[in-house]
Amino acid sequence: MKTLILTTILSIIFLAQIPISSNAQLDESYDAHGGLETFKQFNVVEYDLKDLPFSPVGILNDHQLIDLNSRRILITSDTYKIGFDGTEAWITPNMEALGIPPRFYSSTPFYFFGLPFLFADPGTNLESLGTKELSGKEYNVIKVTYDKEIGDTPDDDYVAYIDKDTNQLKLVHYIVTYPPLMQGKTIDELERHAAVYDEWQEVDGLIVPKKLSFYVWSDDKLGGTALGSIRYENVSFKKETPDAATFQKPEGAVVDDSHIAK
Repeated sequence: MKTLILTTILSIIFLAQIPISSNAQLDESYDAHGGLETFKQFNVVEYDLKDLPFSPVGILNDHQLIDLNSRRILITSDTYKIGFDGTEAWITPNMEALGIPPRFYSSTPFYFFGLPFLFADPGTNLESLGTKELSGKEYNVIKVTYDKEIGDTPDDDYVAYIDKDTNQLKLVHYIVTYPPLMQGKTIDELERHAAVYDEWQEVDGLIVPKKLSFYVWSDDKLGGTALGSIRYENVSFKKETPDAATFQKPEGAVVDDSHIAK
């Protein structure tokens, strides 16, 4: 059951950083979060991910390091190490240590962390949906889709709700189309879920997530009870470019090719 919940609330997309997509409302949101140019001046972000509740092996807590330009990733914990070297995703000691596809997991927490800035990635298409009301408040709403050659899940889509008063991101609702996790459903049959940005924190001049909660999304409304929450702690940005060797597959690591249709 927990694995099923995870498949519907998480998404994985591997993207480069420039050139950028532009939308006036999102431009205002980038500014409200510290500025896209400020985000782009950093080459690395790292943080501790806390209390992810959706793995069948239990609550996940790990440290994540991301090269913001290449989107290479290294994730470490007491029980597993995961890497994405730009092409392959790998895990040690084995696939069972995480309980979910490492390739799927490797970029997912970072993608939610990096919003709204990652909506400026290449191959991202933006469409204004005007304003919508949620819980008695009006939001500017943007639909985000992706070019067909982008990442493992180009058929994903996100709909972003932006607070009209603060220009900060309030929530995104979305579908997940990671191939092995669709369970034979068509895109039209997939359930939508939402990530709500409960708390923000200021780090190195940027306003970035501190706490996210996940809900069912149906008929343009949030479900009544959160499915779970995650936290980003000890966040830091760096301008130094990490050594490519940091992300290389170690001897004995298992490569995850679950994104390839069987």
